[in-house]
Amino acid sequence: MSNGMEKILGGRNVGDKETDGVVLPWLNRFRKDEDGAVVAFTLYVFVLFMLLAGLGLDTMRHEMERTRLAAVADAASLAGAAAPNNDAAKEVIRDYFAKSGMSDNLQNFGADDVQITLNTAKVTVNTSVDVDTYLMKLAGVDTLSASATATAEKRVPKLEIALVLDVSGSMEGTKLANLKTAAKQFVTTILNSADPGDAIISVVPFSFGVTPSENMYQALDVLETNPDSRCIVFQDGDFSDTAIPDPLNPALPKTTYAQQIYTSRYDISGNFGTLNSSWRSCYLDSYFRILPYSISESQLHTMIDNLQADGNTSGNEGIKWAAALLDPAFQPMTSRLITAGDVDGQLTNVPAQYNELATQKVIVMMGDGQNTSSYFFNDPNDLLNPNSPEVHAANDYRGPDSDLYEVVYNDGGGQESAYFIYSSRYNDYTDIDDIHDDTYLTPAQFADLENTVSGYEETIRLDWEIAWGLMSPDYHRSITGVDDAYDEYVNEERITGSKKNTRMRSACTATKAEKVVVYTIGFEITEGGTAETELRSCATSTSHYYRAEGVNINDAFNSIATNIQNLRLTQ
Repeated sequence: MSNGMEKILGGRNVGDKETDGVVLPWLNRFRKDEDGAVVAFTLYVFVLFMLLAGLGLDTMRHEMERTRLAAVADAASLAGAAAPNNDAAKEVIRDYFAKSGMSDNLQNFGADDVQITLNTAKVTVNTSVDVDTYLMKLAGVDTLSASATATAEKRVPKLEIALVLDVSGSMEGTKLANLKTAAKQFVTTILNSADPGDAIISVVPFSFGVTPSENMYQALDVLETNPDSRCIVFQDGDFSDTAIPDPLNPALPKTTYAQQIYTSRYDISGNFGTLNSSWRSCYLDSYFRILPYSISESQLHTMIDNLQADGNTSGNEGIKWAAALLDPAFQPMTSRLITAGDVDGQLTNVPAQYNELATQKVIVMMGDGQNTSSYFFNDPNDLLNPNSPEVHAANDYRGPDSDLYEVVYNDGGGQESAYFIYSSRYNDYTDIDDIHDDTYLTPAQFADLENTVSGYEETIRLDWEIAWGLMSPDYHRSITGVDDAYDEYVNEERITGSKKNTRMRSACTATKAEKVVVYTIGFEITEGGTAETELRSCATSTSHYYRAEGVNINDAFNSIATNIQNLRLTQ
């Protein structure tokens, strides 16, 4: 290095680690100034990074709390929407937040936050939370607020229910009283939870058979042989189909039904012309008739209150008619029922099509015993075939040429009728009404009535279908001494409980195939017995079958009502 530079640097080489001289003051000051700037900059950067880290940490905690709050709100709103009513929904929501340790974060419900009916559910959950900050406090931010709002809204189908109730003789007394209480509460629960017109209930009482309402019967194509009967006879194949086709619908095959002959196996009164026993083949009383498509709580309650117990058991017909009332093939008949004033005018599209997602169809069937026998004079369906060899056979107690004769006369007090029964065993005519001096008339005396009865007008030989509406087969044999008619009615063509079970299984299978939900209740029946086996088999699943004893039948109906509500909310 040059001498000049050495002089400046104090006589030492620049690269030496030690110096004997003193560093120039200005250079020392430069060094010290540089160190201060770096420290200040470093501190600034450090604080900046700390603030950013704190912001990120606090923001992350804020987002985690918000996300957790939103998840609980979402789950709670969905659970609330599945509840049966507003109060239950609020309780479910509060429970969700309590179990999550977030009760303080649930805001009070507004007037419109929870709105649940049987057909709709809209639940809104509002929440908020304040998250304490850590490092953001350095910037003067002590808390971060988070909120979440969740709304669950469900539109559930309309409801068509067929309430199938066993009113056979074994239901008499306390059992029927308990059924009435439970069934009415079921109706109230369903209707009060629904928008008007969205829940439609039909009541189908069954015993020996099922009696349609007057206008339902008139809407069918029935081969009538008796002016009194309102019951029809189904064949085996009818139970494999849910429909009872409308005869006026050209798109459907025309189905003609045979009329059930109206009579009774026995006549408790023992009086001619009065068939009032428990063994009637068709119950004409209004309380035995189907109540179709009602949306009126008072109408349904009145119907249920008026139910009476009588006769044997035909659950197969109960299910068949219930299925028909839910089958869309019945819809044109509904229009006629509306015109007749039997059904509310707003129900023009009832029953809905099976594939209509806006409608859920349900059968609730209650039975208290196994199916038992019903009786016929041969098969009434033979009458549908005029070429049937059984029709009008010598021993056929249907059609014309009965043993019962009506004598019409007018003795000055108006036209009257008197009846005579011929006995082939005794070859005489019994004077049922005591208008002749002799109780038992010879054929010659009977032929001479026009000369021995005051005001005589005519003698009419009644058809058997008309005759059986005036007397039972038991009464007939007691007068004539001939057992043939009674034996034929009771033994030859009766439908046994076993056959009814087979038909009932077919009807239940056909109904469930159409996605109709079937609930069944076995009321005070033998556990594991035939009745329970058939009712459990008919139900949609084993969980859709209920056992009930005494007043506990109310619990069964309440549980079904709740299940129906939940079922519809999950559609």
